[in-house]
Amino acid sequence: MFKLFSDPPRLARAVVATAGLMGLQWLGDGLVAWLGWPVPGSLVGLLALLAGLLLADRVPKALDDVSAPLLRHLMLLLIPSVAAVGVYVGLLMEHALVFVLVAVPVTALTLAATAWTLQHLIQRVSR
Repeated sequence: MFKLFSDPPRLARAVVATAGLMGLQWLGDGLVAWLGWPVPGSLVGLLALLAGLLLADRVPKALDDVSAPLLRHLMLLLIPSVAAVGVYVGLLMEHALVFVLVAVPVTALTLAATAWTLQHLIQRVSR
C-alpha cells in the first residue's frame, strides 16, 4: 500500500480507479432509485463493473492495486452484518424456518455459481 505513495503516477492511477469504483456504485444507486428496482444499487454497480471487466478481458493494474487491500480485509466489511444478526436474533428465531428455507438454497446457488466461475477461469487460463 505504501508503495503507492512513492510512485506519483501509480498513486494517480489508484485514485482514478477508486473514483471509478465509487462512480459505479453511485451509478448503480442512481439507476435503482430512478427505475425503482427492488435490488441494492451497489449490486447493479458491481454488475456494471463485471461487464466492464469482461469487455476489457483483464483487470487493470490500478484497479488491482486498489481492490487487493479491500479484498484482503473483507471480513472487516462484514462486521455490521454479523452485529445485525446478534441484534435481531429474536426476529431470526421467530422466522427460523423461513430463514433456513431461503438461506440454504441461496447458499447452494452461490457455491454452484462460484464453482462454475472458477472452473471456467481455470480452463481459460490453462489455454
